[in-house]
Amino acid sequence: MLIIGELLNATRKKIKEAVLAKDVGYLQDIAKQQDAAGADYIDLNVATGSGKQEKEIEDMKWAVTLIREVTEKPLAIDTTSFDVMKAGLDAHGPGAMINSISAEKGRLFPFLKLARDYDCTAIVLPVRDSGIPRDTETRLEISKEILEAAKQENISRERLYFDPLTLPLGVEDNSGAETLRTLQEMKKQLGLLTTMGLSNISYGLPLRTLVNRTFLTLAIFAGLDSALINPLNKEVMSSMRAALLGLGKDSYCGTYLKAFRDGNLVV
Repeated sequence: MLIIGELLNATRKKIKEAVLAKDVGYLQDIAKQQDAAGADYIDLNVATGSGKQEKEIEDMKWAVTLIREVTEKPLAIDTTSFDVMKAGLDAHGPGAMINSISAEKGRLFPFLKLARDYDCTAIVLPVRDSGIPRDTETRLEISKEILEAAKQENISRERLYFDPLTLPLGVEDNSGAETLRTLQEMKKQLGLLTTMGLSNISYGLPLRTLVNRTFLTLAIFAGLDSALINPLNKEVMSSMRAALLGLGKDSYCGTYLKAFRDGNLVV
């Protein structure tokens, strides 16, 4: 199970304040904590809402450099801007993750070329300019289009993690079931690697950790390969480890037992 640490995102108030204040120590500490908690990639979004792309480019280069000083874990560069993405990849070097590629204008072939040129993995969103499709069939159709485009750029499917799209249950009560159905069909019909932004499912609801950890267990059973989550949340990480254990995806219970010995399992 590939873990992408979600905490270095400027949509979070404290991260935004740290980016604006150029608080190196705070950002480095969050990166190190996620590394130690088991993140395989560390997501990085520095968009503070200033509306100035030049500033976001400089912020991205600055943040990538300072985080790479304290962790060897690769970063998931999180932006919708081609120029910001390229700046982040230039600062990072090969092996980063692109978050994300979609079928929207300017987000398909340009981002695929970046993935090829910088030897990146990538998160793929089955979304067109018309918006987020609500049904599984359309999500699969767009996924096929993106997969074919990736093939044209000589990018193997093993480097792409497709997101079945997770919409808040508080807005659309059937969204969880549709996400799980899409996830299952992505595996069954297309044989794709999969990921999701877990916390989207519980947005606006009370006891979000309860919703998140339960939905993560369901998604792992449906075939989830990766997730963008908070690796410092022991409740969510414990549910993930128990789910992988139950499905026979933890050889000799090694990861589960190590987490227990380290005091990282909670109920």
